[in-house]
Amino acid sequence: MFHRPCSALLVAAFGLAAAGSAPAVVLLFDVGAAANPTAAPTNNIVEAQVTIADATDTTGSATGISVATAGFNGSNLNGTLTPSGAAAIFDPNSTRDSLYGNTALFNSVIRPSATLTFTGLDGTGATSYSFDFFASRTGVSDNRETEYAVAGLTTVSTFLNASANVSEIASVSNMIPAPGGTITLTVDPGPNNNNTTGFYYLGAFRLTTAAVPEPSAAALLLLGAAAGLRRRRSSP
Repeated sequence: MFHRPCSALLVAAFGLAAAGSAPAVVLLFDVGAAANPTAAPTNNIVEAQVTIADATDTTGSATGISVATAGFNGSNLNGTLTPSGAAAIFDPNSTRDSLYGNTALFNSVIRPSATLTFTGLDGTGATSYSFDFFASRTGVSDNRETEYAVAGLTTVSTFLNASANVSEIASVSNMIPAPGGTITLTVDPGPNNNNTTGFYYLGAFRLTTAAVPEPSAAALLLLGAAAGLRRRRSSP
């Protein structure tokens, strides 16, 4: 019967630890043709790969997050106009186009990988960052799997086949930036990609921030009280 007070204290402590977390901030990005932008508050990354100095969130507020892009070959307009399923989080204008790269010669160049570098993030470890990626290349049937490798304190990869894709996304969750507040995304062909030119794509992505819960002073006191009850219960 001594378990209930201890359990109740633990529940209360963890409830206090989670309380007061800052609300999530969501940013949307259309990656593709300059001729096919998505209206604000979506951020547009186009062929010129010009750095976005201060990306806006879905409320239109500036976030201080910068995105520098390099390595893509160009853009196309061959994506879906009818995103469905998990991909319905993106505007059809965003899913219609993409930037692409290639591991074999195309348009006189080879672009084996592309990078997006996110700066201005919280480098204290108090905020995590989650990514949802989409790419679509309609009218093809080979495997154009793309790898999205997200590197902060750790590196996590996720994969998505863009061929005829209208509904699937690839996600990486709860990434902590490297010291200094930086996360780097590398985009390249996945291991199952069998396209002879090695085409890979990024058409749109969502970036979501979340506070990493930290125990409050009250929560720590409750955890200490719970530990004290356990010690008394185990004493002879």
